[in-house]
Amino acid sequence: MIQLFLLNPDFIDPKADKNGTVYYCPDCAIIEGILSYYPELRKELDIVYVDFETPRTGIVALIGEENQGSPVVIISKEETHNVDVSYFTAYGDVLFINSTTLIAKFLSEKYNVGLMHP
Repeated sequence: MIQLFLLNPDFIDPKADKNGTVYYCPDCAIIEGILSYYPELRKELDIVYVDFETPRTGIVALIGEENQGSPVVIISKEETHNVDVSYFTAYGDVLFINSTTLIAKFLSEKYNVGLMHP
């Protein structure tokens, strides 16, 4: 199954703020919006929520420490039928994308949902 990793909201980032300000990931919020518009996607994807703190072991185990940003879609090379994967990055036996715009494009192409307006 295709995996989508998103950050849990309400995290503290001591590098950005020393006062304990609570944040959410704006790119993950965009993807959550797409999931809200098209709830059927939740049945098609293995959505994994991870904490902000690194290392994000679930992501690292699949695509390495250098690629643990989120949001990220990870797909096995066997699941690429009928999908343009030219904009994915290869890592071992999987492909991944970690650009919000490209994730939206992939979801539109793969699951025939609306595309992000340019």
